[in-house]
Amino acid sequence: MASAFNTRPTTNTATTARSARILIVEDAPAYAEALQQTLLLEGHTVQHATRAQEALARTRVEVPDLVLLDLGLPDKDGYHVLSELRARGIECPVLILSGRSLEQDKLEGFRLGADDYVTKPFSALELLARISALLRRVQRATTAATASTPAMPTGAVRRVLDDGELRGKFALTARQVEVARLMAEGCTNAELAQRLGLSFFTARNHAEQVMLKLGVANRAGVGAMLLEEVGS
Repeated sequence: MASAFNTRPTTNTATTARSARILIVEDAPAYAEALQQTLLLEGHTVQHATRAQEALARTRVEVPDLVLLDLGLPDKDGYHVLSELRARGIECPVLILSGRSLEQDKLEGFRLGADDYVTKPFSALELLARISALLRRVQRATTAATASTPAMPTGAVRRVLDDGELRGKFALTARQVEVARLMAEGCTNAELAQRLGLSFFTARNHAEQVMLKLGVANRAGVGAMLLEEVGS
C-alpha cells in the first residue's frame, strides 16, 4: 500500500479549488480506502466503485465533478469506463491512476478523453494538486459561462469581520484566523500547508479546529461565518 500511495506530502503546486463530488473507481480495498480518507479530509464528497459496470451505474444516477479511474478493473478495463462516459456526453474531468507507465498507455488514455494521467506510486500532495488544478479549470469555465447573468439582489449588506472580531467572537487564535480566511477562499489542506509554511498534518489539524470553533460541518460553511449582515 505505502509503495503505491505515499501519504506523506512533500511539495505542493496547487491553488484554490472548491469541494467536489469525486468518484473513485478502484478495486484494491486498501488503496481505495486511503484515497477516500485523503479526499474526505479535504472536504470532498466521495463515492467508490470497484468495477467498471458499478462505476457506470453510479454516473447514471449522479454525474460526479471528477473521476479517479484505475485501469486494471476486474470486469472491464478502465479505458472502457472512460470511453462510455465520453460517449454518453459526460465531460467531467477524469484523472487516471495506474501502475501502467508505458507511453502508449498514457496516449490511449488521453485519446479517449482523460484529463490527466498519474503513474503509481505518487504522493498524496501530488494527487491533491492535480485534482485542484482540474477542478479550478472546470470552475473557471463555469464562471465564464455565467458571467453575463446579473446577480440577484440580496436585500442586505454584509461586511467581512476583522481579525479581532473573529478572535473575540469564535475564540480563534491568530493562526486559526489565517487558516479560516484561506479556507474561505477554498484552499485545501495541502494548499494551507504550502501558503502558511506548515506540515500537511498541522494544516489539517488547524482546519479541523477552525470548523469546530465556527460550528460548521464542512469547509464550504467557513466563508459565511466570516461575514456579518449590517443592513438591508
